[in-house]
Amino acid sequence: MSVFAKALIATALLSLSIPANAAGGWTNDVVPANVEIVRNEGFMIFGAFGNPGSTPCSSADGVWVAKTHSEYTEILSSALAAVAGQLKLRIYAHNCATVSWHGTDYNELTSSGAMYISR
Repeated sequence: MSVFAKALIATALLSLSIPANAAGGWTNDVVPANVEIVRNEGFMIFGAFGNPGSTPCSSADGVWVAKTHSEYTEILSSALAAVAGQLKLRIYAHNCATVSWHGTDYNELTSSGAMYISR
């Protein structure tokens, strides 16, 4: 077996052992800068959230909420209230999700996550 083939196999095995889109953890407790509604896909909440988790997403400081989220409307309302009222958000993101409009992945608030809103 050639050196190239061995290297290719080793790379493939290593990539299987590391989650491609993993996050998992609480964001920083911050006032969001803005909310961006992305076509018919969902919305982004931008702010100094950081990039929690042992395997951070490609892009920091944004949290994605897909339109398919069971509490989409409630979370959107809370995010807009936080921007308008200068309230802090703290979000638990379980994984990374690619946002096609931005062409990269961000932390995602899934139905298994949580969001706090506070002063």
